[in-house]
Amino acid sequence: MNIRKRILPVALAGLMISGSALAAATDGPSPMNTNPGASAGTQGAGGEVKFTGEITDVSCDVSTASKKQSVDLGKWAKSYFESRTETTQTPFTISVKDCPASVTKVAVLFDGDKDAGDNTLLKVADGGATGVGIKLYEGDRSTPIAIGSISKGVDKMVETEEGGSADLIFYADYKSDGAEIAVGPANAVSNFVMVYN
Repeated sequence: MNIRKRILPVALAGLMISGSALAAATDGPSPMNTNPGASAGTQGAGGEVKFTGEITDVSCDVSTASKKQSVDLGKWAKSYFESRTETTQTPFTISVKDCPASVTKVAVLFDGDKDAGDNTLLKVADGGATGVGIKLYEGDRSTPIAIGSISKGVDKMVETEEGGSADLIFYADYKSDGAEIAVGPANAVSNFVMVYN
C-alpha cells in the first residue's frame, strides 16, 4: 500500500513533465533572434511588423548649389512683432536636373525639429531667440508648407539632352509662435528629400 502511494505521485509528476515537454515541442522555439536577458524585464507575447518598399532608379540629381544653401532671413527688432506676426518672405530655390523620362512630377519633403508653440513651424536652435519659428511657403507665397509635409511639387519638367530639369521655388520667413519673444540668433536647419512621381 505504501509502495502504491509513493509510485502514484511520481507517476503523475512524470506525466506532467511529459505533457509540458510535448506542449513546448508543439509550440516551437521563440521567433526572436535576440534574448536581452532577465535584466531587461519580463518578455511576453508580441506580434509582427511588416515593412514593404522598393528600390527604383526614378530620381534626379539635386544641383550642387541646392544641396547645401543658406537663406538669410535678415535681422528684425523684437518690437516688430508687437504689431505683426510675420516678417518679409525670402525666396530660395531647389533645382534638380538629369531626370529620367519616367519622372513627371517633383516635390520636396521638408523635415526638421518642430517649434514647440506651433508645430507647423521649423524650430530655431536652442540658446538663441525664442517666441519665433520659421515658416515655409510654396512658390505662390500664400500656401504654407508644414514641417514634415510634402510640397505641391512641379509637374512641368524642362526637357534637355541630359534629361528633365526643374526649379522649385519656395519662400521662408520668421513667424511668432505666440510665446514671449526673446532676442538672439534665430537659426535653424531643415533637411529635405526629393519626392518623385
